[in-house]
Amino acid sequence: MLRFTFLLALCFFSLTAFSQNVTGTITDEQAEPLSGVAIQLVDKESGTVTDRSGQYNLALPGPGTFQLRYSYVGFDTLYQEITVSGERTYVRDVSLQPAINALEAITVEGIRAGAKDPIAQTTLEREGIEQVFSGQDAQFLLSQSMPSIVTHTEAGTGFSNYGGMRLRGIDQTRVNITLNGVPLNDMLDQGVFFSNLPDFANSMQSIQVQRGVGTSTNGTASYAGSINFQSTQLQQTESGAEVQLGAGSFNTYRASGTFNTGLTKDGFALQGRFTNFTTDGYRYHSGSDAWSMFLSGGYFGEKDLLKFTFLNGRTASQLAYFPVPEPLIEQDPRTNLNYPQDRDNFGQQLAQLEYTHLFSPDWSVTVSPYVGGAGGDFPFGYDSTFGNTGPLAGQINYPLTNFHAGAFAHTTYQGDKWQLKGGLHAYQFDRNNWETNLPDNTTRIYNDSSRKQEISAFVKAQYSLGSFTFFGDLQWRNVAMDFFPDYRFIGETASIPTYNYQFLNPTVGVTFEINNNWQAYASFGRSGREPTKFDLFGGSTRVDSLNLLALQDVNTVQPEFVNDLEAGVRWQTRNFRGQANFFWMDFENEIAPIGERLVFVQLRTNVPNSYRRGLELEATWQPVDYFELGGFVTLMDAAIDEYAPQNDDTDTIYRDVRPVLTPAVLGQLTATYTLKDKLRISLTGRYTGEMFIEPTNQPDLVVPASFVLDGQIHWQFWKEHEAILQLNNLLNQRYYTYGEVGSFAGETVPAFFVQPPRNVNLLLRLRF
Repeated sequence: MLRFTFLLALCFFSLTAFSQNVTGTITDEQAEPLSGVAIQLVDKESGTVTDRSGQYNLALPGPGTFQLRYSYVGFDTLYQEITVSGERTYVRDVSLQPAINALEAITVEGIRAGAKDPIAQTTLEREGIEQVFSGQDAQFLLSQSMPSIVTHTEAGTGFSNYGGMRLRGIDQTRVNITLNGVPLNDMLDQGVFFSNLPDFANSMQSIQVQRGVGTSTNGTASYAGSINFQSTQLQQTESGAEVQLGAGSFNTYRASGTFNTGLTKDGFALQGRFTNFTTDGYRYHSGSDAWSMFLSGGYFGEKDLLKFTFLNGRTASQLAYFPVPEPLIEQDPRTNLNYPQDRDNFGQQLAQLEYTHLFSPDWSVTVSPYVGGAGGDFPFGYDSTFGNTGPLAGQINYPLTNFHAGAFAHTTYQGDKWQLKGGLHAYQFDRNNWETNLPDNTTRIYNDSSRKQEISAFVKAQYSLGSFTFFGDLQWRNVAMDFFPDYRFIGETASIPTYNYQFLNPTVGVTFEINNNWQAYASFGRSGREPTKFDLFGGSTRVDSLNLLALQDVNTVQPEFVNDLEAGVRWQTRNFRGQANFFWMDFENEIAPIGERLVFVQLRTNVPNSYRRGLELEATWQPVDYFELGGFVTLMDAAIDEYAPQNDDTDTIYRDVRPVLTPAVLGQLTATYTLKDKLRISLTGRYTGEMFIEPTNQPDLVVPASFVLDGQIHWQFWKEHEAILQLNNLLNQRYYTYGEVGSFAGETVPAFFVQPPRNVNLLLRLRF
């Protein structure tokens, strides 16, 4: 033990004692020090911020030549090169000038966590996005870049079509997702379908994932966490064009074209992108045909920004949403129990207008109205017994349309010691559901509508006192949901209640700067969340006689709450940077899949007490300039205190059972070798631990643990053109990341979505 401690101390000393640093003071045009300026090593994902005296100290992975980026709200972003040789300390005093280049970032500042905030957070900038992106839907990119995220793909490609995401084992409906501050969640079901927005990640400047309650945001509750996307910053984009061409396994083909005007002399900028792709899918009849467009432009004045963003996407996907019993997978892993004729046709649109005014370098206000919508067809094929195992007897179509309109306003003040943020957000979300018997797609055999309205407000404060930074955040949400059923199915006298909820969500915390390289933090937050329509009406989007029980008792499913403790450290040295975060999430009335099991789903209902606790580690080690080792790991314990199955006549009570689809271990490690900055080769291993698929924790009903090995070759050629060859599942493992209870030959068996076998994808980025 003594020898181990000595070696550990020796390693730590070697990482810190001989570090090479750049240090200095950052001031404004009047020579006043600026607190909170972000200093980052470009392409190295390491950085620091200035203290209240405007001073900073940043570890350098020398020797070599590096580019430093200095950024601060309301000021020009400044880039400087520094060459590291044998010296220990390099001094760079910098003066930033007020300008337009920081105005675009203000829109997301209100809901993002800052570098000193005591929040479990990971931010992926544009350089990092491009290293991972090969055309895949956004949730698959996130799972390759962020800790504690598990995804699954229904088509078996990990590229497109429908898929799901879980954060700390909690499903996607509990994750707040925004674009430039605009909620992307479907407000009634609270999920996000990235398949309706193909090529979404290609237009992003940065992505921040906050795990746990995090900081206040717009839209659905930040319960498991939040993901906020920021679209391309136009004034930092040079004029030109880019063509992306992709091809890969499963007959996947993709083409994308982008133009940028850059910032004109008159202060205008415009960017547009159009993308088309098609794939057959790995599983039988699980292909997709999709297109998307992104358009953003605006006027950038000295103190004013007026910007619009528009995105539109549509995908026609063959459906594969039935998990396949394991014995059928053993017979043929490409088995798809949906009928080939089941092909949806869904689209989604969003238009946003942003106006930002800079009253002073310290004070800004953003106002942003937005409008969005989604809709399409969703057919379900059935046999004569209304199952899906015999010959196709007919199809029912379940179309829907969503309309979403709202606005938010954010303000930020940055003083010497104080930082204050405030926000106000309101929206109305309308949905219309109906059903038709195909091929007659005009006669509606069922029709209903729903409405959800919300108004929310938050205030955040940060105060610096010596080495301590104190943080406070308080959000108020008022939510109302109204449902307008088809009275032909429930009777004219049926009464449908209005569901009203109010939540007060506080977060407090403190950050301690141990020195310029070490930072410790702790926070406590509480968040409440309303049930979805699915939860309120017995697992159905329909309000009819089959779920009248839910109507008779408006308290069937109650709101859920989480008390979240986060504590950790962040550190960086000459060639090492990392963070360790401990979390303890204690749930009250968690809405979990422990209710009655129906034909296609297990209902969700409240669990009085449950918890998730664990440790998240992220680290990157660069011993030499051309080699880097980085990754993350999550170790998690989780339990439901007590569970009594609703459809069990034995009155059995289960105690301390593990929540479904919650792995105890999740980790990823990537080794990257760079040759002369033009050729980069990386190898990534990802391990996902075993997961139970039903709440009684039967040992034969699990998603088995898996290890998947991926590779990538990234070649920059002829100026800025790039070729990226992605090699996935090199060992050709059959693995799963999602499961449900299935049936085969009268026996209860696990059922899975098969994840991608060995496959390749080639992407060319041609810049002009």
